[in-house]
Order: sequence, then structure tokens, then C-alpha cells
Amino acid sequence: RERKLGFTMAAMVASVRFDAETSSYVARYLSASEARAEVIPHDMGHRLRFCPPSARRLLRLPRSPLPPPAAASHIGAPCCAHLPLAYPHRVLEGFVGLCVGEGVELQWKRQPNSPFGWWWATLEEFHEEDHGETATAVLVFGHFPPASRWYRLAVRFGDGRQRPCALGGFTGGLRSATDEEARQWMRFFPKEPIVF
Repeated sequence: RERKLGFTMAAMVASVRFDAETSSYVARYLSASEARAEVIPHDMGHRLRFCPPSARRLLRLPRSPLPPPAAASHIGAPCCAHLPLAYPHRVLEGFVGLCVGEGVELQWKRQPNSPFGWWWATLEEFHEEDHGETATAVLVFGHFPPASRWYRLAVRFGDGRQRPCALGGFTGGLRSATDEEARQWMRFFPKEPIVF
């Protein structure tokens, strides 16, 4: 979760390492454009998360973020170098478990070649389309004021296709959040609506 106003209530893909000398994490966000590394103090480690197990299953990722023994023994190898580089760009398929009124995570990105980030919202409406391959949803981003253009968004999803977003950028899939994930997100919910 990058500490920039525009990234409030978003989880971004990063390569993270621990720097023992400064007792901090160093996050290098994956992006199509140049992104500076962010130093995250050890006591702010709650800002970091692995891709949730339910999302890993849907994206067909390996069960564990730990490298296989051969990669682990290679000195200087990044901890997740064995993971497919395409996974942060993969669009989530399906729409199982979505419930109106509950928290969801939307895949969204600004640039076509950037990886998707996960953006917290509340599912306001959900409609499965007749053929069963896609659905439409209306999402509310409650950390923005109701009059903001960023407050409400309609999306079509489910078939694994990236689509242009009405707010700019591109959307991917949508997933329901577990109760534990929702509690984690709420730790970051701003006290005042975000205006910019």
C-alpha cells in the first residue's frame, strides 16, 4: 500500500526486501514507468501483504511465495524470482462469492503495460449476464466523498479480459474479500473523505 494520496485503499504489486541495517523494508513497486523505492519502517510492516491465498488460487499462482530450494541457494536471487512475471498482469476470472453490500477488491491500473493493483470498494449492485461468462457491478469507493467522480464506478468483468475504465486506465477482475481481509483494509480507511 503505497503512501500516496491517490493510492489510499489500494494494494500495489512490489518486490520487497528487508534491510537489516535500517530495520526497514524496501519496496520497489512494479510499474510501466519509473517508480522510486519506498522505505517502510519495520513497525509499519502491517502495510505489507502477500497476494491473498484466494486470489492466488484464482490467478493460478504457486501455493507458496518461497522459492524452490535451487533458487533459494542462489546467492543474490530475489525471493520471488521463480514466480511467473506475468501474474501481476493476469486478469482475474469469474465472480463467485460476490455479495451486494460487502467489500471487494477490483483489479485496476492506469497504464496498459503496468501490473494491476487491488482497489478496495463496496459492492453496491451485481448483475450476472445471461450467458454466464460476464457480470456487471456498481462499486462504491467510500473513501471519496459522494460528489466525487471517483465515488461510484460501473464495471463489466468475469471473462478474464482487461477493459477500459470510465475513470481512466483499465479494469480487470473483481473478488470478494474475506472478513479478515476486510478488517485489514479498514485499518487504512481514512478518517476524512479524500479530496484531490
